[in-house]
Amino acid sequence: MNVSRCRWQGVIKSLRSYWKWNAGAALSATNSQNSTSPYETWGSGISRFFTFLRSSIAATAQEVPREPDRIPPTYYSKASRKSLDAFIRVVERRHSSKRFDSSRPVDHTLIARLLEATTRAPTAFNLQPWVAIVVHETSQRGALSHAALDQPQPREAPVTVVFAGDMEPEWRAPAALELGLNSGYYHPLYGAAYLRLVYYHLHGGPFGSMAKAKSCISSWYSNATGTPLLSVPTTMQGYAWKQAMIPATTFIYAATAAGLDTAILEGFDEAKVREVVGLPERYTVPVIISVGYKKADEQGKPPVRSPRFSTGSLVRWNRF
Repeated sequence: MNVSRCRWQGVIKSLRSYWKWNAGAALSATNSQNSTSPYETWGSGISRFFTFLRSSIAATAQEVPREPDRIPPTYYSKASRKSLDAFIRVVERRHSSKRFDSSRPVDHTLIARLLEATTRAPTAFNLQPWVAIVVHETSQRGALSHAALDQPQPREAPVTVVFAGDMEPEWRAPAALELGLNSGYYHPLYGAAYLRLVYYHLHGGPFGSMAKAKSCISSWYSNATGTPLLSVPTTMQGYAWKQAMIPATTFIYAATAAGLDTAILEGFDEAKVREVVGLPERYTVPVIISVGYKKADEQGKPPVRSPRFSTGSLVRWNRF
């Protein structure tokens, strides 16, 4: 009952904000188009009102810009606002630690829990084509540090997680399909279409020849007929990195939420890293993530946040 009351209060508050925002647009439209009758202007306003009311009651948090520089207010419930604020605090708190306190261990049960949450990260076709290898033994950490061009983080941090992507993800399709069917996530009639789509999209053939051929044919047909076709990846290393970075990023924010410090490293000899953790050739490593607690001499200092370009220079609405 309280949730319902909160929702309606949020709707009413949003409607008041909307009318204030819409009044300026309506007045501007009336002044610029003197030939428009008041009834037409009123009817347009009523139409916009009901459109906004439907979206508010549905509790959508989708921002729909009416003009490039004017975005109408968005409805949030109190519960969603709290969750969003908590997540933003985690995002703002995350930073890369240069040095770790090797005398402070990290509970492996906590790492396991974070990685269990990481498995919920989305992947294409739900193939989950990635693995995470937890390195915590002292000798292995030293070897990993050497493979990372002698950067200290893998050696000092009590745990470093190697994230790797599968460059032959189509072989996971039967198991992923069975998992989806048994759980009820996929409809029983979807099986054949699922396998056909996965193999068409991801099976590259010898030396990627089939992937390149499919990409060229799809591009030519799409341009010639104006019919959009599924883009086929031509480099499976890039595709594997893309799929592995989604869970890697999820893990980083989960570790930050748990009060841990992290360092994301991509400067390393990939062949050496693969050798240290025993990765097969079909896997490729986009990043390794060291996890622990930063050194005591750094704890007294607030971390200097890396600068960011303005949101306006990175975010576009509707078109570039």
